[in-house]
Amino acid sequence: MNSKTNKQAASQQTNTQPENKASDKPILSAKVILTSGVAMLLSPGSTTTVGYEIGHEPEQTELLIRLTGSSGGGLCSKEWFGLAQVVDLLNEQQSDKAFTSGLFKVIWHFKGSSNNAGFLAAVLRHLELTKAAPEVRFGHLITGKHTEWFESLKAKLPKVSTTN
Repeated sequence: MNSKTNKQAASQQTNTQPENKASDKPILSAKVILTSGVAMLLSPGSTTTVGYEIGHEPEQTELLIRLTGSSGGGLCSKEWFGLAQVVDLLNEQQSDKAFTSGLFKVIWHFKGSSNNAGFLAAVLRHLELTKAAPEVRFGHLITGKHTEWFESLKAKLPKVSTTN
């Protein structure tokens, strides 16, 4: 009986050891948040808001942006993506030609939540980088402020040293 108890104890010891398996999940590094805010959605009469953050990886010089969620519970991607891509899309627009939120779907490779593009458009309107196009329902026009705004954010980034 004593040997059975010893075998059970040995079995319990091996079963209670923590497993050290490599995780399939990517390790997410912390971001340095430069600014964050809340924007009203663009639907007339809506009181729903969407949050956003703008930041960067420590010791990196690429500006990133992400949507942080909607007060109305609407789904959106919370992944970080390059802010330069947004500015590039705005740079391609003519100041007198309206565009829709669909322009931004390319950022998410036309996948993910259908809310992403509209939520980003609300953030850009909140930041005064776009304005409502009077002739196009839910249309946008660039304000021309995006380049200066982007450069002012880049000035807040750390200076990366090329020498050791």
